[in-house]
Amino acid sequence: MTRRGLALPGAVLLALAIVFVIAWGTRPGASQAAGPAGQDTAVTSITRSCPPSAPGSGTARISMVALPAQGAGANAGTASTGSATFSAVVTAPATGGTSSAAGKTGGAAGAKTKASAPVTETTPGAVATVTAPGNGGTAVAATGKMAEGFEAEQSDASGTGLVNCTHPGSDMWFVGTGQADGASQVWLYLMNTGNLTASADVTIITDTGLQSGLSSAITIAPSQSVAENITKYVTGSQAVALHVQANTGQVAASAWEGTGSGGAWLPQANAPSTSVVIPGLTVASSAAKLFVMVPGATDAQLKVVAYTPAGAVNQFPGSPVDASAGAATPLALNSLGASAAGLKLTSNQPIVAGVLVPGTGIGSFTTGVAPITEQGVVAGNPAARGITVGLLLTAPSVAARASISVIAADGTVTTPAGDQSVAVAAGHTRAVAVSRPTEGSRGPFAIVVTPQRGSGPLYAVRVVTSGTGGLSAPLTSLLPVSSAMTSITLPPAQDSYTAVLPAANS
Repeated sequence: MTRRGLALPGAVLLALAIVFVIAWGTRPGASQAAGPAGQDTAVTSITRSCPPSAPGSGTARISMVALPAQGAGANAGTASTGSATFSAVVTAPATGGTSSAAGKTGGAAGAKTKASAPVTETTPGAVATVTAPGNGGTAVAATGKMAEGFEAEQSDASGTGLVNCTHPGSDMWFVGTGQADGASQVWLYLMNTGNLTASADVTIITDTGLQSGLSSAITIAPSQSVAENITKYVTGSQAVALHVQANTGQVAASAWEGTGSGGAWLPQANAPSTSVVIPGLTVASSAAKLFVMVPGATDAQLKVVAYTPAGAVNQFPGSPVDASAGAATPLALNSLGASAAGLKLTSNQPIVAGVLVPGTGIGSFTTGVAPITEQGVVAGNPAARGITVGLLLTAPSVAARASISVIAADGTVTTPAGDQSVAVAAGHTRAVAVSRPTEGSRGPFAIVVTPQRGSGPLYAVRVVTSGTGGLSAPLTSLLPVSSAMTSITLPPAQDSYTAVLPAANS
């Protein structure tokens, strides 16, 4: 070996020795060998996507509220250190797929989309109702205090939140009834609020299995949305499941089912799991229908338990219920009489599930959701007379306790349940009527559900009924209660040393 050949390995060894000496001299002490177990940091920026108005429903409205950590309503009427901006998203023809209906907007199918100037809100702690700045979808961007505890929903003229404005994502599920069983129309809306082109695969499954139709990826240009009429691909179906998977970028998806006289949005379901909790079965649930999608190749065996105010009721006593692999299985639920309820599905295979509860028009949908974290918020709730607003709270395994408050348009906060928190026994569901604000604006208001320290997992759905009978009156709307986070926990960090050295030439 030449002298030059000996010099390079020697230089490498010298460099390693220097790195070792530096690392040893700057190593953390024994009590600092690992970083903190996780640190909380305030939410400072969020994005949401609101779908266009549903077929035949006219101009879309958006109900919103931001609840910073220092308390609901604490900043109402004061200068903000952030903003929430609502911008129009143009509806354009889809690139890819095979649907001839792509590019039609929900509220005015086939009409050219129009956009107006963005709308900005800057007052945290107060409820606001924004008219959508166009007849397509709406992109929402919130920063600073307006991003903390932020919640927004597409709402109707009464201020009732109908569907959550969702996070853009890469994997989304929806489960609902079939075309032959109440849904003569099925629409899917895809939005891309990013700066780069996105594409998504849409899988359509019914009770007969996988359906062809949207056989290639759908491309969505930046700041545009696409509407797909799914109806012709699900003819004769008793149940429908839609799986949206973004393979480039991120998209926001929303699904709607109904008839020419009206319909309902499908809430986005949790990812497939062997344990699914579905809150929100009202007293009309004696005729409710359960839809179970099994994504895998093996049939699922299900146990379904209904948690009522009187305790747990096995929905299908005896042998487990079978749900077919690769299909959406419809199941008629047993009567629960005049009881509100939440369901827990336990399966030997991962599943996605939803429920159609009878009510006005096609009825309303609820689905498998996550328990409330930190605080659950519904921004849009009607204050009109003749309407009852309430919550169905389910604690499947451990007793739960939460406080409930309402926030008026001017930021006034009241606690209709009194000073004591609401308790839900383990394995039970509790129905709670929520009074409209007694002070401040009489317009639409927000509801905040805050689990107390030591509470077990709590699942909640906002209920709206019309006519006499309180929460036993005919159902108008269901909306699962979403968590509105003011902070997130960063993962723990550990000190490490990495040296990158040039490769030696041979």
